[in-house]
Amino acid sequence: MERSPLAATAGAFNVPLKCTPEETKHFVEPAMKEAEGSNFTGALEVVNDGLNAHPASEGLLFLRSYFCYKIADSISNELSALPQPIQPLGEGVLMVDGAMTNQMLGRFQEIVKVLGDAEEAINEILQVNPHNNEVTAFRAYIDSKLQKLGHESENMRMTFTNTPNIAGSFCVGCRKNISFDTQTVVFRKTSSTQLEVWHLPCFKQLGNKN
Repeated sequence: MERSPLAATAGAFNVPLKCTPEETKHFVEPAMKEAEGSNFTGALEVVNDGLNAHPASEGLLFLRSYFCYKIADSISNELSALPQPIQPLGEGVLMVDGAMTNQMLGRFQEIVKVLGDAEEAINEILQVNPHNNEVTAFRAYIDSKLQKLGHESENMRMTFTNTPNIAGSFCVGCRKNISFDTQTVVFRKTSSTQLEVWHLPCFKQLGNKN
């Protein structure tokens, strides 16, 4: 006997989802159809429509948190496939792609927002059913994801913000101003407290001369 999409999702998380036949027919099944094609944004829109009509539905609230999580996971996978915007090159040298760092920090904020939406939906379930251990465990998982992302984005932001303050805003090679938000630059440590900053092409020229 084939399990319903709702039962399959519930089974994946070992969470008992509560939906009426009407909610299942008009919202859960269309949402799961979108999700089968990895259109989690479309699935979330269907679930949100369902919650507008049935705001206290535990099943729809859980699906909202689940699809928010899947959207965040998709963005995270996109980011992990990109080159790292801040790369240590060895011997006290750090390369920073300013444009990509800005883009990645923006995407981090998107992930944090949708995970926050997921957590909010779970908290609504727990207000109604505070002793649901499976949903509590899912919230703890999302909390851990939020903490990890917060730590990663803060480290990146601190490197991106503080390093130019130490190194100054002019390239050692060409003596021209540097746009840290848009250009790829190289920081080189010259002492325990001193940093040089170079445009990447200028730094490569230095390497060719050596």
